Amino acid sequence: MLHGIALRYFVEVARTGSLSASSENLHVAVSAISRQIAKLEEEVGTPLFERMPRGMVLTESGELLAQHARRALMDADAVLNEISTAHALGSGIVRVGCTEGFTRYFLPSVFATYHAAHPHKRFVLRSGTPVQVEHWVATGEVDLGLAFTTAPSTAVHVEFSVNAPVCALLRASHPLARKDVLTLDDLLEYPVAVLERGTTVRQLIDLCCSIRGRHLEPLMTSNNSSAMHQFAALGGAITLGSAIALQGMQDEYSLLAKPIDEPLLNERRLQITAMKERRLPPSVDQFLMALKDAVTASLPPE
Repeated sequence: MLHGIALRYFVEVARTGSLSASSENLHVAVSAISRQIAKLEEEVGTPLFERMPRGMVLTESGELLAQHARRALMDADAVLNEISTAHALGSGIVRVGCTEGFTRYFLPSVFATYHAAHPHKRFVLRSGTPVQVEHWVATGEVDLGLAFTTAPSTAVHVEFSVNAPVCALLRASHPLARKDVLTLDDLLEYPVAVLERGTTVRQLIDLCCSIRGRHLEPLMTSNNSSAMHQFAALGGAITLGSAIALQGMQDEYSLLAKPIDEPLLNERRLQITAMKERRLPPSVDQFLMALKDAVTASLPPE
């Protein structure tokens, strides 16, 4: 029991980087947290934190213990959840991290459909960049991650992966709407709205332009894909993204998804990820199956 308490205190300090912040979050005295961490350090025989003027920073040994501790605590929670499920059938909470485009319609729709069949389930949704989503999954801040990627990651476990090419999104009245497949030259002849750097779309389109010796001067950039979709629908520009992002758009704002004949743009994948070596609680594992089905139904087959 002592180790369980000490590890929980340790993980919280590792997360916040502060004894005082951990004390507030755990409702435990700073002295008690400090004492448990000191006992852990005495047991392993090496410092787990560097005590800096602005907080606590994990040492190399601390990083190793943090990876183990997060998994151990979450596995313990999963077992307790299984036990409690026998007394509270269908209960549980699912925490999902995703990139911003999935928050407008796709995930709320999946949550609503799932909730209708499992009314005792609860959800937490957090959105950010692909790097943030990976970090949240790796550290256990969310149970599942949903994001696009251009390269495999060693930081998380891939539960599901499907090809998700970057498409040109444009309204039906756009001159390029008559073409079945577009080229990079087609795109650059018209105003384009793209996401800011740090996203898979921007990474790939910039790389394509660099290889082709072309320059992209976006009419609009944003960190919000919903704003760009509305801008493209209202202003007639082209934006770049995935066909899955068009779900739920009203008729007056509807866009078409056109494939682009660029190999690099077809290398993007959509992944559902979880913490490495973690035993998922039943509530999360059940939702994962529903999420896989929803993703598969929303994208064309590979």
